[in-house]
Amino acid sequence: MLYIHQFPDWTRFRFDSPKVLQALGQTRLEEGKLIGIMQICGLKDIEAKLLAEDIVANYAIDGYTLDPAHTLAEVELKSKSSQNYIKNYLGAIQNASQPLTEERIFNWHAAMGQNKVKHYRETPSEVQTTLDGKRLHFVGPNPERLQSEMENFLSWFESANIDGVIKAAIAHFWFITIRPFADANGRLARAITAMQLARAESTTHCQYALNKQINDNKADYFKILSRTQAASGDLTEWILWFLQMMRDAIKDSEQLFASEISRIQFRSAHANDTFSVREQQLLDEIMAGRLAQPFTAKEAAALFNASHDTALREIQSLMDKGVLQTNNKGGRSMRYRLKGAGNE
Repeated sequence: MLYIHQFPDWTRFRFDSPKVLQALGQTRLEEGKLIGIMQICGLKDIEAKLLAEDIVANYAIDGYTLDPAHTLAEVELKSKSSQNYIKNYLGAIQNASQPLTEERIFNWHAAMGQNKVKHYRETPSEVQTTLDGKRLHFVGPNPERLQSEMENFLSWFESANIDGVIKAAIAHFWFITIRPFADANGRLARAITAMQLARAESTTHCQYALNKQINDNKADYFKILSRTQAASGDLTEWILWFLQMMRDAIKDSEQLFASEISRIQFRSAHANDTFSVREQQLLDEIMAGRLAQPFTAKEAAALFNASHDTALREIQSLMDKGVLQTNNKGGRSMRYRLKGAGNE
């Protein structure tokens, strides 16, 4: 069996344009919606959460476990973090407009890999794993080819004029197929992907945790990579899967903003209404998800540390203002929710 890099024109990648462009259109649409939401809501504390998830997942894909709380704390320190692998990953996104050079790749490898060397591997690279009872096997290019292969890759990365998202998918596959180092090739490929996606979106921020989606679908990730590396240059399956992972990651990010969007919509709908301190407190707890809907007057009373009758008066006032509605049950089992929030 020949691996993709054993064909003389192996980097002349191809794909089914109609299928890929249709999926790309769907992905760009979801991406645009997310960017619009973020422009309205702002990233606030969500970006640090996304970055931490992305970094933890980047290592988990390769079988390494990072502590999520510690990673989040280090991400929040940004350039003051004591962990170079975190600073380099953040730098890949925040400094995405700067060229991807050999020196930059070596610095990333020194931070993310176990072998702190500033040269490409000098021994063969062989990967074996078993998934669902099937053995996956791949051997990277011979060491003597690596310098020219990486020069070709870096030149393409900086000069190729193709859609930025498609470029991210190809770059991911291309680098992980070259396997220029003895270790950390997957982690580096995903850092390069994050950099290229930041370029494609003209941002210096992390807007979704793509690596988390890849880790959640790790078996498919390895299987599709293996099939594509054993083919003759058709990347259709890989690109379509990559775009699906992007869409799933974007949808997860949208969910993080759901409560903020609800608050914005609520404030717009009730811009002329005035609420008491307790009414505002109740509304804040509902929209933050800390008071689950539908709720009872008893649950609202516990929130206020007040009597059942006091809670009922606040609830009735909000109903009179058209903010709350009841379900169909009566008596002390009556439950309430924001008007228009759906049925129980």
